[in-house]
Amino acid sequence: MDRAYHTWLWVLAAGAAVGVFFSPRSVALASVGLFAASIAGLIAAGALGYGNATMLFGLAAMAIPVLGIIATAAESHDVASQCETTDGVVYVPALLGLGTPRWDYGARGTLLGLTRGSERPQIVRAVLEGVAQRGADLVDAAETDTGLSIPSLRVDGGMSENPTFVQALADAAQRPVEVSPVKEATTLGAAFLAGLAVGTWASWDDIAATWAPRRTVEPGAPLDRERWGRACERAAGWIPELSSLSF
Repeated sequence: MDRAYHTWLWVLAAGAAVGVFFSPRSVALASVGLFAASIAGLIAAGALGYGNATMLFGLAAMAIPVLGIIATAAESHDVASQCETTDGVVYVPALLGLGTPRWDYGARGTLLGLTRGSERPQIVRAVLEGVAQRGADLVDAAETDTGLSIPSLRVDGGMSENPTFVQALADAAQRPVEVSPVKEATTLGAAFLAGLAVGTWASWDDIAATWAPRRTVEPGAPLDRERWGRACERAAGWIPELSSLSF
């Protein structure tokens, strides 16, 4: 898997941490308690509290070079920045279904709102904004299930270096997004855990105090969440046999 799609979204609120892993099989984790019941489509994950396997954030971005719209994923920002908005184009990254909060395995990737004026920049921007909208869905679900307010988001990984995506995430979630100073912070997290075990850091507070974002992206004009919801409804149920599955 290309490392460009290996991205964690960290959300911190009142001692809770929510992680969203932008990869072929994305995962959200919130360390908020034991075996709590979900009302927003999150899966109970034992002692960690909640987990969610949302589908294919990374492959949504991978689809653009695969279809020949751009040569590489790294090109997506340069192309998307050629337009200020998608001009009404919406992409739902449901290449293997939709996870939280909809859980529809029969949903499929959907591109809506195309006109004669739609060009490559609008389509590429729509894909990046679609991934950001799914991230906002997970944040909303985590707040619903935990009852906590999530004031800001933290991101690392390859997609955190895509300014268009990071701004879209801030706009969709309407929260500041802090970009990690370490691109691949997953391994850094493992090092923190090891250091905590051997006494390098005395507490979680000591570890938290090391955080210093490389930059913070403030939300601008909000993305249209109502239109996004309608787009997800149109993507739903494309393969009825899979949509009927429930786990």
